[in-house]
Amino acid sequence: MSRAPLVVVSGTGTEIGKTHLSASLLGAWRRHLERLGHPHALLAGLKPIESGVPEGAAEGADGEILGRLSTFHVKRYRSPYLLVRPVSPHLAARAEGLTLEPEVVLRWVEEIRVQVDGALVELPGGLFSPLGPGLTNADLARELRPDALILIAPDRLGVLHDIATTVRAARGAGLHPAGILLSTPDVHDASTGANAPEVPLVTDVPVLATLPRAPIDELAQSAELAAVIAALLP
Repeated sequence: MSRAPLVVVSGTGTEIGKTHLSASLLGAWRRHLERLGHPHALLAGLKPIESGVPEGAAEGADGEILGRLSTFHVKRYRSPYLLVRPVSPHLAARAEGLTLEPEVVLRWVEEIRVQVDGALVELPGGLFSPLGPGLTNADLARELRPDALILIAPDRLGVLHDIATTVRAARGAGLHPAGILLSTPDVHDASTGANAPEVPLVTDVPVLATLPRAPIDELAQSAELAAVIAALLP
């Protein structure tokens, strides 16, 4: 079986716009494939672990957003871990007596990946958020073996430190981020809009784009994300 290109999206923290930008990337990927003459390409946006999901719900809010941007019917494949408490996944899983198993996520992603032309997986929280004892998102990302690992970071004061520490820790864990997307925060500070040129001071991982706050469809049509997809997935 062939394996479709896989993009994994994580970040330097939580509540920094990962789902919004993941969905925008998915839309830009679809448009890229259309330009290459593949208007019916199947793309899947996946969030295998999500907390804060109402009990009994078929999908979480983030998974629903990614599903809307997918051209593959991901709703047929219920995410393996939909957790009720709106806290870190390891705490939400503990409250339900569950252990988050990487093998379960890997099998779920692979089942979908062999049916599509491309897949994007958004991980919960930051790259080193815990999923259980001795297990972080970074461990899961390494097991997924993506074609590209993208880091989302907020374009605000302190982001240079967050990027530097995340990239160094990622490399120590055997991961090599392909690039960084800076997300404009709700509340600007004096550094917003000026951080991208300073990132080379702390890492050689490139800033692929600095993206404004805008609707998903608008970002998906932006030249910035078109260039990102073309560079990552030629």
